[in-house]
Amino acid sequence: MAELDIGQHCQVEHCRQRDFLPFICDACSGIFCLEHRSRESHNCPEVTVINEKLKSDTHSSYPCSFKDCAERELVPVLCPHCEKTFCLRHRHQSDHECEKLEVPRPRMAATQKLVQDIIDSKTGQTASKRRKGAKNSETAAKVALMKLKMHADGDKSLPQTERTYFQVFLPKGSKEKSKPMFFCHRWSIGKVIDFAASLASLKNDNNRLTAKVTTRNDFSLKLLG
Repeated sequence: MAELDIGQHCQVEHCRQRDFLPFICDACSGIFCLEHRSRESHNCPEVTVINEKLKSDTHSSYPCSFKDCAERELVPVLCPHCEKTFCLRHRHQSDHECEKLEVPRPRMAATQKLVQDIIDSKTGQTASKRRKGAKNSETAAKVALMKLKMHADGDKSLPQTERTYFQVFLPKGSKEKSKPMFFCHRWSIGKVIDFAASLASLKNDNNRLTAKVTTRNDFSLKLLG
């Protein structure tokens, strides 16, 4: 009686078991026994190809080289100047502080600086001269005022706190055009006129009804200090 040729041998070399109900791998289409039916058990070549693809996919993204940036891009974004990869947000030179970024310098910078230095020096000298001239004028005025007060005529018994100094311009016909005098700040205008006329040795008949009255219109007073 002839043997029945039923089933197929397992394609695993060290197995070669004949299985009456063999399994066909849906990946590599190989024929395997029950023990080696899974892809891992018979080292399916298609699984190896898939794993290699998965491994290569992990390196398909490109990290950003900018400090503290964790962004990655699927395609490399290369800076043509420093030749480093960056994310889209840091792709420009100014955005990733490119080490080869050239800052544009203003034209004729040296000439502009020289002109500005000249202007500043001239302005500084002019201002210094003005300050010096104003200071000298102020000092001269103070010295002149002190001299006038030192030579001013008045009631020497008056305390300094009660004195008011004037440059008194005398009436026409007087020997002197003007004379520094001081009066008590509490005096009336009439008393000031009488005292000024006395100091200037002017005739004063204000106490007579028929005489020409000396008024403040005959005098001109300029306050000193």
